Amino acid sequence: MTEERAFSWDDEFTEVEDSFQIVPPGDYDFTIVDFERAHFDGSDKMPPCLMAKLTYEVQTPDGTKGRIRQNLFLHSKSEWQLTNFACAVGIMQRGDGHFRIAWNQLIGATGRMQVSVRKYNGKDYNDVKRFYDKTAAPNASQPQSQPAQRPAYTQGAF
Repeated sequence: MTEERAFSWDDEFTEVEDSFQIVPPGDYDFTIVDFERAHFDGSDKMPPCLMAKLTYEVQTPDGTKGRIRQNLFLHSKSEWQLTNFACAVGIMQRGDGHFRIAWNQLIGATGRMQVSVRKYNGKDYNDVKRFYDKTAAPNASQPQSQPAQRPAYTQGAF
């Protein structure tokens, strides 16, 4: 393996395959391994807003590690998704009302999600279909392992 280094604008590059492999659809425990602050320029479905680019690591059924990327949009249209994410990583429990995400402390956070595969521009991508609550709310009638109320919304591919 070659040593990591920064490139200059005039450097020659070596072709390298993308290290992200598609994981089979299913339920996975995840660990957040990367977080990036970004801005979404807007689309037909979502106005411009801030966005969190998250990378989750999961263990596939064959024992290898896979990575899944997801954008979380910081907009009222996707507040339900932020709620489901917060419940999955244990930031809040359903019924708490308000919560704040300490974005810089997310690396290493764990949870559980359902993953699907979708095709975009002829290529397969993983999507986070839904998050599972880490703990049940005090008055919840659902067992702890039940999925969140609504599936997570994922916009486009990276």
